[in-house]
Amino acid sequence: MRWIFSVAFVLMFAVFSFASPWLGLAFKQEPYKNQIALNVAGVHPSSGALKANIQNGDLIVQINGKKITDMGVVKSELSTAKVGQKVLLEIVRNGKTQKVHVEMTERPDDISSLTGSSIGSKAVAFQKNFYRNGEKRKQKPKVTLLDFWATWCGPCRQTLPIVGRLYEKLSSRGFEVIGVSTEQLSVLEQFYKEHPSPYPLYRDATGEMNRHYGISAIPTLMLLDENGYIQKIWPGVPSEKALEKAIRDAMGK
Repeated sequence: MRWIFSVAFVLMFAVFSFASPWLGLAFKQEPYKNQIALNVAGVHPSSGALKANIQNGDLIVQINGKKITDMGVVKSELSTAKVGQKVLLEIVRNGKTQKVHVEMTERPDDISSLTGSSIGSKAVAFQKNFYRNGEKRKQKPKVTLLDFWATWCGPCRQTLPIVGRLYEKLSSRGFEVIGVSTEQLSVLEQFYKEHPSPYPLYRDATGEMNRHYGISAIPTLMLLDENGYIQKIWPGVPSEKALEKAIRDAMGK
C-alpha cells in the first residue's frame, strides 16, 4: 500500500512546555530556482501571518535573510523564537518579491481548521489505561509513534513486527512506541501472551482517542514530535525502510 503523506506542512516551532510560538501557516514545499520555496496553502485566522497579509499562493523564499535550501534553515531560524518576536520573510507574489515582518503568536493546540486533518495539532493526553509495559514509557521521548490496531486485523499483525523491530533498534535514542487498541482487556491480554510486544500498550476503553483523531481504518500510524504535535499519519502496512527514515528525520539523526 502506498503511504499517504499530508499535502500541507505546518510552519511552526514548539519550545519545551511553554507557549509554543508559530507563524500560523500551512504550506507545500516546491522547487524554486536553486533552492526550495514554501507555497502557502493556508493561514490561521489568529496568527501573525494573517495580520502581515500573507496569502494563499505566496512563495516564501527567505527567512531572516537566509535562502530556504531545506527545512533545516527554517527550523534553525525559528528554534529560539519567542511569542511576540517578529520574523522577516521574503515572499514572491505574482512574480514580485516583497519583504514582510510576521509576529510569532501563541500556537493553539488544535489547528485542524488550518490543515484539514489532525496533522499539526497536539495529541491528547493518555490516561491510566496502559495494560502492558506502561513502566517503559519515556519521560521525554524525542519522537513517539502511535499504532492504532486490533487483534483481529490482518494488516495490523503485519505491522506489529515492523514497529517492534524499529522500537528495539531506536528506543535507546529517544524513540517511543505506544500501541492503541479499543478491544476488551481479556482479548488484548490473551493476544499479548501469544504475541508479546516490547513497547507500551494502551487500551482506548471508550474509543475516545480513535474518535478524536478520526481513525477510520486500521492499522493507522501517527508520528508525534518531542512536544506531542502530530507530524505525519499513515494508514495501512508501512514500508519498514520508509518508516525508519521518517522516524530518523523527525529525530534529527
